[in-house]
Amino acid sequence: MDKIKKIAPNSVNISKLKLTDFRNHSFTSIITDKKFIALVGKNGSGKTNIIEAISMFASGKGLRSAQLSEQSNINGNGGWSIFMEVKSSNGVTKLGTGIGSPQIIDGKARQCRIDGKFLKSPRQFSECIGIIWLTPQMDGLFIGQRTDRRKFFDKLVHLIEPGHEENIKSYERLIMQRNKVLMDADNKISWLDNLEKQISKLSVNIIISRDIAINQLNKIMDAEVKNNLFPSAKIIMREELGNINKRSSMIEIEAELQQLFYQSRVRDRESNRTSVGPHRTDFTLYYNKNNMYAENCSTGEQKNLLVSLILAEARVYQEINNGVSPVLLLDEITAHMDNDRVSNLFEQIGEIGSQTWLTGTSENLFDYIWDKTDIFNINKGKLSHRTP
Repeated sequence: MDKIKKIAPNSVNISKLKLTDFRNHSFTSIITDKKFIALVGKNGSGKTNIIEAISMFASGKGLRSAQLSEQSNINGNGGWSIFMEVKSSNGVTKLGTGIGSPQIIDGKARQCRIDGKFLKSPRQFSECIGIIWLTPQMDGLFIGQRTDRRKFFDKLVHLIEPGHEENIKSYERLIMQRNKVLMDADNKISWLDNLEKQISKLSVNIIISRDIAINQLNKIMDAEVKNNLFPSAKIIMREELGNINKRSSMIEIEAELQQLFYQSRVRDRESNRTSVGPHRTDFTLYYNKNNMYAENCSTGEQKNLLVSLILAEARVYQEINNGVSPVLLLDEITAHMDNDRVSNLFEQIGEIGSQTWLTGTSENLFDYIWDKTDIFNINKGKLSHRTP
């Protein structure tokens, strides 16, 4: 395949977006040249479906982690498609993704294209656009399942360390194989040794990527958050890696991990799971001002901590991508947020330069950015454009 055209420095904006038979949108087309796009409507009108469509150009399954069949319009033909044009100093790049009904039935993957060229994976969209989102479902992240926190943080790590997600998938696949071999009464020791060697090598890469990304995020949060109204915090990793010294060389860490997996075989066979490794890592935030971990903070404080983290992620992304800022998708972000923080949030986004897609139930929520915003009112999947 020809090399994909990469976005050059400076602003990256979605200038055109088309949804066909996606969720409750039979056909929706948005053309914009604004930095802020506000999607306004009642709950269930289809505004979040639009930002979900944009999130399909990030790696993974989008902001709802939905099955492809769930995203089809119930009155459509069973498939769906999304198209967007991204403007940058390189010009216009055309991105498309979708799937037909027969492919959904057959359990096939969705198709992805950049400028008409087929991609092997949605991860390749990251060569053209970075996307970060925050939704109300994430408000309970710090008191929910460890798996959800790990997936959330690993997605942030992937934006900073692009090979991270592929390493995670390969690692998880090998862990499943190890568990299966452990439960096999006739398991071959040499096979298990080989699996654990591969797992240990991937573990080192995962650990390093997480450390690099978290150090960058913590540095930005410490430097930038002091100048705004969102809480200064620090990402804390809670790892289950035995007594491994992470300051050792990569080769030494790999050898220590391999020994750790070897020593846990009996215990892991009895429990039918691998009890140590990067897949057991948990994440949290430490709220500096209150000397408190995020899970012990109030609901409002937890939301503000998440906003701090997302803003830090956007700044780090911009720093490592020669000034290119990511697109932000903020679902009901201003709900239950006081006016000063709303104003400060939009000021910070303006400094970063990210094109930002927002949802809300009222146009009044976007008074602070009225002159910079395209407003689309949505009702049952139908849009009407209101120019401020």
